[in-house]
Amino acid sequence: MRFEYSTQLREDVNSRVQAALHAKGIVNISVVAEEVRLQNLAENVALEDIEYLVMHAAQLFGAAIEFDGVAGLDMTSFEIDLPLRAGPLPSENGHLAVEDGSGMAAISPDRRLPH
Repeated sequence: MRFEYSTQLREDVNSRVQAALHAKGIVNISVVAEEVRLQNLAENVALEDIEYLVMHAAQLFGAAIEFDGVAGLDMTSFEIDLPLRAGPLPSENGHLAVEDGSGMAAISPDRRLPH
């Protein structure tokens, strides 16, 4: 991590943190840091270093902070394909119903008890 940053970078961090705080009441560290990084590409500062500066600036302003890096992304273009059944489901008596090839068999939640 670098310890010497330009005045312009520090001013950008402070102004972006203040703008996020006034606009939304909360500072998203990842989003604000990426905005500052893109505004100061010529300085070639790592995103992690800018996130550190943003976090400290937000703390100095007493802002609520979040660390959600995907909050600034448009999630409408993503599709999630989840399986319909992730595993055995409990039956009414609390036992797990699993298929054993010849039909369904019940397994006790406590495997030491015969059922």
